[in-house]
Amino acid sequence: MSAAKTMILAHRGASDARVENTLEAFSHAIERGADGVELDVQLSRDYEVMVFHDDDLRRLAGRHDRVETLTSRQLQRIRLWGGGRIPRLAELLERWPTDRWLNVELKPVADGHVLVERALAQLSGRPRVILSSFDPRLLLRARGLGSQYEHALLLAAESPPFLHAGGAKAYGCASVHLDHRLCTARVIEHHRAQGLEVGAWTVNDDARKRALVELGVTRLITDRP
Repeated sequence: MSAAKTMILAHRGASDARVENTLEAFSHAIERGADGVELDVQLSRDYEVMVFHDDDLRRLAGRHDRVETLTSRQLQRIRLWGGGRIPRLAELLERWPTDRWLNVELKPVADGHVLVERALAQLSGRPRVILSSFDPRLLLRARGLGSQYEHALLLAAESPPFLHAGGAKAYGCASVHLDHRLCTARVIEHHRAQGLEVGAWTVNDDARKRALVELGVTRLITDRP
């Protein structure tokens, strides 16, 4: 696998060894030589951009609260299973080196337009940023607000067929990031023929990583950077 041709993005940080989407997971990804990290953003009740994947806190903190119902201060007081806490995007950006990539996934939340506006404002001027989402309307909104970043459409098996067929180009994206289980030679070639970069998530097996690179995947999103 050629490091010069393949971007390694640590999925929610180095989440095989640290609690996902925490500052510790992101720092550890750098220590392990990742080109960058993939992370998730959504809004707190007071409209702070928080770095967290799930809608609620059950899996990572044993609480039934939804992220959107708590303020940023309340969220940051919560200790996650295994240690660490939920960071604000602004905190990560204060520490993040400009020579490493940030793949910021915009979660499809109720106030998605506010999330896009606030995330873009905080990312403004930073190099090496990719914006991704399962909801192409959020990416379209970002472009309308002047985003010059690369946009990546996320695709899973349950994504609408029209998005698989040509949604990335239709919504002005430069890349697609696919569930790696969808990545056959035919599927990868379909997207590459449209001029798109192809990434795959979440790929943890070394043999599978090598096979995907041979098929033309240029970004690997992995728990094991």
